[in-house]
Amino acid sequence: MKFSLLAASASAAIASTILVATPSIAQSAPAADDGDEDDGQIIVTAQRREQSVLEVPVSVTVTSQEALERQQVNQISDLSRVAPALEVQQAPNLGTGGGGQIRGVGTTTFQIGAVGSVGVVVDEVSQGNANITSLFDVERVEVLKGPQGTLFGLTTSAGVINIATRRPEYGVFGGRFRTELSDAGTLGSEYGRQLVQGVVNLPIADNAAMRVSGNYSGTQGIDRNTLTGELDKHHSWGLRGRLLWEPSDVVTVNLIGEYSDSVDERGNDFFKIYIANPAIATVLAACGITASRANRDYCTNSPGHAENELLAGSLQVDYDLGGAVLTSVTALRSQDQGPNSLNIFRLDTYPTRIFSGPGFSGVDLFTQELRLASDSSSPLEYTVGLFYSDQDTVNNPSPFSIKVTLPNGAVITPVSNNGRLTTVDDSSYAVFGQATYHLSDSLRVLAGARYTNEEVNVFTDTLTGATGSSGVTIHNFSWKTGLQYEVSPSTFLYGTVTRGYKGPQIALADPSNPTAVTTIIKEEIPTSFEIGLKAGVGRGMLFEANAFSTRVRNYQGQVCNTTQTGGLQCVPQNIGTVTSRGFELSFGGRVAQGWMLNTGLIYNDVDYPAGLVGSDGTIIGGTQLANAPEWKATASTEYFTPVTDAMDFFISGDMVFKSSFKVAQSTDPNVLYPSHFTLGGRVGIRGSDSGWSLSAFVRNLTNNHEPVFALINFPDGNIGSYGQILTTTGFRQVGLALDYEF
Repeated sequence: MKFSLLAASASAAIASTILVATPSIAQSAPAADDGDEDDGQIIVTAQRREQSVLEVPVSVTVTSQEALERQQVNQISDLSRVAPALEVQQAPNLGTGGGGQIRGVGTTTFQIGAVGSVGVVVDEVSQGNANITSLFDVERVEVLKGPQGTLFGLTTSAGVINIATRRPEYGVFGGRFRTELSDAGTLGSEYGRQLVQGVVNLPIADNAAMRVSGNYSGTQGIDRNTLTGELDKHHSWGLRGRLLWEPSDVVTVNLIGEYSDSVDERGNDFFKIYIANPAIATVLAACGITASRANRDYCTNSPGHAENELLAGSLQVDYDLGGAVLTSVTALRSQDQGPNSLNIFRLDTYPTRIFSGPGFSGVDLFTQELRLASDSSSPLEYTVGLFYSDQDTVNNPSPFSIKVTLPNGAVITPVSNNGRLTTVDDSSYAVFGQATYHLSDSLRVLAGARYTNEEVNVFTDTLTGATGSSGVTIHNFSWKTGLQYEVSPSTFLYGTVTRGYKGPQIALADPSNPTAVTTIIKEEIPTSFEIGLKAGVGRGMLFEANAFSTRVRNYQGQVCNTTQTGGLQCVPQNIGTVTSRGFELSFGGRVAQGWMLNTGLIYNDVDYPAGLVGSDGTIIGGTQLANAPEWKATASTEYFTPVTDAMDFFISGDMVFKSSFKVAQSTDPNVLYPSHFTLGGRVGIRGSDSGWSLSAFVRNLTNNHEPVFALINFPDGNIGSYGQILTTTGFRQVGLALDYEF
C-alpha cells in the first residue's frame, strides 16, 4: 500500500515554508519541565499547549517516567494499572479496532473498519489503527477522560492516551540500558519474559541532537501445547530515532522515525475452555487438559502464527511568531499484518476443527495538522487549526475452512472458501478551535468547536466475480464550553459540557462468510457533563476530585457468539443510548523524604440500554457494560533510605482493586469475574545518583486469571461450555531487573 504522494508533498511544502522563513542561527533552549515534584508543578499538554496540570479543566491522570518504571509499565495494556478510569483489553490478533475503555465507554470489535473510542496520541501524532503496543523511553503518559474531539479529533469520543517520548538533549552524550528477566517455572513465575531496552543521546551541534532508543521483548507463554509440552513464543522489537534541531531562535524541528516488528510462534493467546460440559471435558481429558479459570492449555499440531510490522515517521515544525506559535505536524504510518493463521479450537481430539488463514492485512495512515496557539501573556488564550486524515485498511483474501472427522476416521470439509478482499477508506478534514478568556484574575470562561467532514467507503471482492461497495459521508459539529475558577494559585474549580463525535463504522456481518452483507453503523455522539476540583497540597502533592455524567447516543457495540457451524460471529451494531455516571478521586506525590505515594479511585455506573439482547439471547438491558467494573482503585508507593553514601535501599508496591464485572454481553453468572485485588512490588538497591539499580520484582502476586473476553457455548455452539482469552496480565511474573545509565 502506498501513501498519497500529493498529500505528502503538500505537507512537506508547509513545513518547508516555516523553516525557510527564519534563516538566522539559534541558541539552544531547555526542554520543558515535565514534573518537578518539589514545587508541585506537573506540566502536561492535555490542551495542545504546555500547562500546569492544575490549570487544565480536564480530568487527567499523569504518569511520569519514574512512576512508569516503578510499576514496570512496558505496554499500552499495562496503563490499566496506573489509571483507574482506563481499561485496555485488546484481544490478540483480532483486528486493529477497539481495545480501550475510559469510564466504561469504548469500542471492542474484530471488524477492520472499526476505530477506537479511546485515541492514542504519541508525540502529537494520532496513531489511528496503526497503534504502538510497547512503551519505552517515555517521558510521561497523560490519560484524558471524557470526549476530547475538539482538540484531538477522531477516535477520542471516550478519551485520549497522550504519550510524550523523551526529547533529545543538547550538548549531552549519554545513554541507558534496562533489562527485566524472568523464566517460566522459576520462583513461581508462570511465564518467561526477557525485556531489553537501550537508549543513546547524541549531540550533533549546539542547536541539534539525536536520541536513538531500542526495545526487545521475548516471551515464553502463557499458552502451552500439551502435545509437545512447549510454551508459545512471542518476539517483538522496535527502534525509534528522534532528531531535535533549532535552525533559528524561533524555529524548532522534531523529526521522528520508528520501526517495530512482532512474531507469535505456534500460537496467539486465543480462546481456551474454562468451563466444559461432559462431552467437551472428555475431549479435553484426551489431551491432558482440565477446564478451569487457570487453563492455558491446548493440543494441536497446527496452532497458528501471527506477524505484525509497523513503519512510521513524523515531522513537527514549530515557528514562534511572537505571542503565538504556528505548528505543522505531518505523519505517515504503515502497518502490515501477516501471514496470520489461526486454529480456532486448537483441539485435534475434537471432531470439528476450524482454520483461518494464512491471511494478510494492512493499514496506511496519513495525517496533517496545522495549528496556531497563543501564549499566556494576554487575557485571551486560544488554539485554532486545520486537520486532515486519510486511513486505508486492506484485508486480503484469507482462506476459511471447517474440517469434520467422521466416526469412521474420514475427514470431510463441509465449509471451504477463499475469503474476500476488503478495503476500507476513511478520510476526513476538520477545522477546530478552542479559547479561554480571563474574565477576572480568578474566573475564566472557555469555549471550543470542531467541524468535521468524514467520508467512509468500503469495497469487497469475493474473487469469484461478486463485488460490492458502499459508503457514507458525515458532517459533524462538536463543541465544548465551561467555566474555571481559581480559588488560590494552587486550587482550581471547573465545570464543562462537551459534545463529542465518533465516526461511522462499515461492518461485515460475518467475517467467515464471503458473501456477508455490508452494513453501516451510525456515528456515535457523546454528551458529557463534568465538574472538578484540583489542588496542590503542601510541596509536591496533588489532589483531584470530579463527578461526571456522559450520555452516548448510537453507542457502537457488538454481539459475539459461536454459530452451529462452529464459527465465531461478531455483529457490530448501534445498541442505543448508554449513560456513564460516577466520580473519581486521586491523591499523590511526595509524602515525605524518601516516600512516594499515588492513589486513585473511580465509581462508574454505566448500563446497557433497556431491552438489549445479549450474546446468549438473555436481556442485558439495565446491567453494567462488559469489562467495566463499577468500582476500581489503584495505589502505588515507594520508600527508599540510604545504605551508604553511594547506595540506597528501596521497596515499592502497587495494588489494583476491581469489583466484579462480566467479560461477555450476558447475564450468565459464568461470565462474571469476581471482585479481586492484584498486587505487585519491587525490592532492591540503587546508586544514590540513580545511575544504576538492581531489583527483584513480582507482578500479579495474587495470580488472578482475569480474562479479556469470554464466549458462551464454546466451542461449536456446545451448551454448557465456555471459552476465554487470557493474556500475560492474567498470570504471575517474578524476575530480576537491572538499570544502568551513563
